[in-house]
Amino acid sequence: MRILSKYKVRNVAGENIVMVQGANPGDMTTVIALNKSSLYLWHQLEGVDFGLDDVARLLMEQYNVEESQARKDAEKWIDTLRINRVID
Repeated sequence: MRILSKYKVRNVAGENIVMVQGANPGDMTTVIALNKSSLYLWHQLEGVDFGLDDVARLLMEQYNVEESQARKDAEKWIDTLRINRVID
């Protein structure tokens, strides 16, 4: 999977966000707030193909967490991006 290049992180009022426009004119815009670890993952993986193992590995390396926790967190991060159509 890959983060779609049309999405960029913006800093608004001290918050790192990604704005996702609705697919249709009547759809609402979604704002995804990125915490420190989400922002780290975004910057590491932007522009490259990645999978669950890659995300988990980055979390283990950066935050020294156990593999089982890293995989759970990676799944949650990927699911959020997938639900909001930010990755393909």
